[in-house]
Order: sequence, then C-alpha cells, then structure tokens
Amino acid sequence: MGSCFSKGQKNSDPPNTAFDQPRPPRPQSQRTRSQGGPAPGTGGGKQTRPPSQMPRGQSRNQSRNQSRGQSRSHSRQHSRTQSRSQSQSGSKAPSGRGAKRHSTVLGTIPDIQPPEDSTIRDRITTLRLFIDQHSINFYRTQYDDSGASISRYIARTIISSIIEEQKNDRGVAENLADALQKYAVDPSNQKRNNHLFALCQTARKIADLIERHPANWTFSWYGGGDVQFPSVMRDQEEYMEATY
Repeated sequence: MGSCFSKGQKNSDPPNTAFDQPRPPRPQSQRTRSQGGPAPGTGGGKQTRPPSQMPRGQSRNQSRNQSRGQSRSHSRQHSRTQSRSQSQSGSKAPSGRGAKRHSTVLGTIPDIQPPEDSTIRDRITTLRLFIDQHSINFYRTQYDDSGASISRYIARTIISSIIEEQKNDRGVAENLADALQKYAVDPSNQKRNNHLFALCQTARKIADLIERHPANWTFSWYGGGDVQFPSVMRDQEEYMEATY
C-alpha cells in the first residue's frame, strides 16, 4: 500500500509526512470563539479592573461608613455648639443657704424643706450635754470667783453671741478660753480651746436650722441664777423646759 513505509527506509529516519510541520496560527476571532467567549467588538468580553478600583459591594460599604461617620461628627459638633450657646446665654441658678432653687411658673421653690421641730430639739439637747461635759472635764471648779456656774456662763455666752447675735464662732471660742483660763485644770491644754470651738460650731448649726424654720424660736432665762440652761420657746410657747 502507498501509505506503508518501504523496507529500505530506516526506522531512525523521520517519516516523510506533513504532520510534524508547524501549524499556522488561527485568527484571534477563531481562538476567542473556540474558548466560548464573544467575538471582539461585541462588548461582552472580560475587562480587567484597574488596581485602584474596588469591588462594588466594598465600595457601597465604604460609602455607607463614610456617610455615617460624617453624620455622627456633624451631630456631635451640633450638640457641642448648642451646649456652649446655652452655657453662655443661660443664667446661673440662684444660690441659697444650704438649698438649691428651681425657677418655675409659680416662682422660686427651694429643694430642701424646712427642718423638723425634733431636729432642732435634738441639736439643742446635744449642745446642753456637751457644755456640761466640758465644764466637768476641763475645769477644777464648777463656779467662778463670784459663785456663778461656769456651765451657765458658757451656755449663755454661746447662745447670745452666736445663735442670737450671729457673731464669729472662732472669736467667741477664743474669748471664752481666755475668760475661763484661770479655772482650767491645765491652762496650756489646747484640747480645752478646741472643745470650746466645737461647742460654738454646734451652736452655729442650731442658728442655721432656726433661720430656715418658719416658726419663731427664742431662749428664755426666766427663773434667775439657778437656771443652767434656758427654756426654748416656739412661737412664744414653751417647747423645751429649762435645766436647773
């Protein structure tokens, strides 16, 4: 047969065929169709994105985050501007002794109610007991040279000077310490002076409570020199009895 090799042809010789010749390249359009892609010019081929572009979903998320951040920043700036304008234009709350006040349509109303009668009574009782303890602990005698009670002298000086006349606490305590120094167990003991000042501070608290109370509170020494601590009057009626 014509297609068979001749016996004289060596096996090492390449066959005399055209299959080993290089095939001419196909046109670009044919290669694209064979790979299943559209022909050029149809607009359906794959396009490579520039490296700077992001996927569509990531771009949307970034836009949302930017818009949210801008809205939050604008809201914070608006709030700060409002607070500054309010602080500059607003007026300070009126100050009162021991009480904050709110302005309403009906007027200024204090936040703290007047003290109870029992609160004033307990503070006065505490002052009386502390004066008795002071005269016992810091003085070698309970009477001065005239025979008057030291406890009565301290009580009357503190009540009249601080509660009634609103004098300085420290000044009243120093005057008492000097006047009673000759009767002290130890005139150099600073604790005596400190305790006198504590008594004056207690009287100051009583004066503040009485000032905030709607009733009229007074002290009566009626009964002569035997009265060690005065009676307490509330609207001209006896509220606490005197101590003898």
